[in-house]
Amino acid sequence: MRRQQIKITLRQNLTVATCAAALLLAGCANDNRLSSSNADPVVTGSVAPQMSIRETAEAANAWREKPQSVRRAVVYARLLNAGGNRNGVIKVLETTLTHNPADAKLVAYLGKELVLAGRAKAGIEQLNKAIAAGENNWKVYSALGSAYDQTGQHGKARAAYKSALLQQPQKVSIHNNIGMSYILEGNLRQAETSLRAAQKLPEGEFNQTLRQNLALSVGLQGRFNEASEIASRDLPPEQVEQNLAFLKRMLNQKNTWQQMKTAG
Repeated sequence: MRRQQIKITLRQNLTVATCAAALLLAGCANDNRLSSSNADPVVTGSVAPQMSIRETAEAANAWREKPQSVRRAVVYARLLNAGGNRNGVIKVLETTLTHNPADAKLVAYLGKELVLAGRAKAGIEQLNKAIAAGENNWKVYSALGSAYDQTGQHGKARAAYKSALLQQPQKVSIHNNIGMSYILEGNLRQAETSLRAAQKLPEGEFNQTLRQNLALSVGLQGRFNEASEIASRDLPPEQVEQNLAFLKRMLNQKNTWQQMKTAG
């Protein structure tokens, strides 16, 4: 296998390992609430308290009476989001956007929801529209970066994150996203450098997500003892041991660590 092919294979293996390991390190779980159901959005999603159900029903009726109302759409969408029904949110926003195609804030809102729902390509289209229309705050750029990372366009992702940093240079979440972008690309040394630099920011030292991603970047380089020390600041020993054992299995599955040293 040629050197370039090795690098591509490495990045693919690392993407799988990174996504799976990141779920363990962050203690996340798959969100089963994001279904593709076409049912009425008011009755789908997680069960909410009775008051929230009534409020959501009232907001739904108000929106259906006037679907062109951005205010009513946003109220309804937020209640649906609180109930975990992101597909319902997207349906509402898309409908109201047909009546208000020039509303940049609404376009940006839809773009961010599409990205969170895993529909990155559609999200990229909407977010770029919003930016072109003047809705170019740091949250929009950060969401755009996340969408580009989801589609493997890591260079474009970091360009978007850097645009966000121009507005919020001390924002730890943006720096963290840049580090994760480098991890997904397979550039582990740069990922570690970026994440360690982010730790020096005013809020960086106390950010658990940032620290666990640093542990991930170190562990993916095979420095498991060091990764364990970093992760142990936030996680119990048994979870750290479980996470690192999983990471080792992922790295050894397709000889990823040897490929890293060869492709370097």
